Amino acid sequence: RGASGVGARRARRSFPRVARRGMSFRQTKPAVVGDGRDDARSTVRELNALLHLWADYPRVQLVNCADVIPDGTNREHTGVSLEHAHAIAASIATSGFDTEHETPVVVRTPVLELFGSDAFRRWEAFCTVHKSTTPPVANLGDRLSSSEKQKDKKMYTTLGSSHLLIALRLVETNTPSVFPGVKLWNASTQSDLKLKTAIETGLRAAVLRPETPPALRKRVSVLLNKAALEGWVLDKELGEAVLVPRRLGEINASTAGDERRAANADANASGKTLTLFQALSRTLDAEELSSLVRIKHGIDVGR
Repeated sequence: RGASGVGARRARRSFPRVARRGMSFRQTKPAVVGDGRDDARSTVRELNALLHLWADYPRVQLVNCADVIPDGTNREHTGVSLEHAHAIAASIATSGFDTEHETPVVVRTPVLELFGSDAFRRWEAFCTVHKSTTPPVANLGDRLSSSEKQKDKKMYTTLGSSHLLIALRLVETNTPSVFPGVKLWNASTQSDLKLKTAIETGLRAAVLRPETPPALRKRVSVLLNKAALEGWVLDKELGEAVLVPRRLGEINASTAGDERRAANADANASGKTLTLFQALSRTLDAEELSSLVRIKHGIDVGR
């Protein structure tokens, strides 16, 4: 009896502890289920770290299309696709300039340094080969005078939105199109106030310092090509990458800064699903992209 009494007392003492443990378990918050955007967050963190480390001052500046050339590290050093730039220019000429474009990322470069750079030599050679369908290099050469007054002039090499900036330059200089029957400078483009502002005033761009290493320029360029695929944008006011909310319910900012980022991201994003062409255009090198554009538009396929 004594033994059974001890056992009962032990049972009574242990029961509340079991109950308390059970109650504690029921009150534990469920684990948060992943939303499948870890890769996007990783890209955003890495890109913002690079932009912060090498940002010019001010971080966001107005950059004119006449003052840029492609950086030598673009698309695995293959440069740009002339056909893709012309396709964007043709779209501007027929449908107008869309202000909800991707935010360019450029590297500020002193004019005399740019003149002697590999990027300029590559661009000059490219324009020589494609002389009839590229903006006149002479216009750029005028800006690259060796006179004293030119030493402090700012120019830029592009890491992101290179094709957009070239397209604007194509329209501005009324360069003959690679597409038959397309005239870039026409009555429509002449009356497009948004286009006029983009050409004359420039586009808001995130600007990096001249000493940004080539390897990191290349990395920034690669990361930027993931934006549309992963669902984030480069905010044109802040000059940093932000995730685009998939739905309004995802915007749950706790600070004014977070609210501003979420609002800007939502405003900058088109919300459209990428076409196969758009998805491929982010990952191909310049020659592959040119071939894809020629196939899509049925021009010079055998070239």
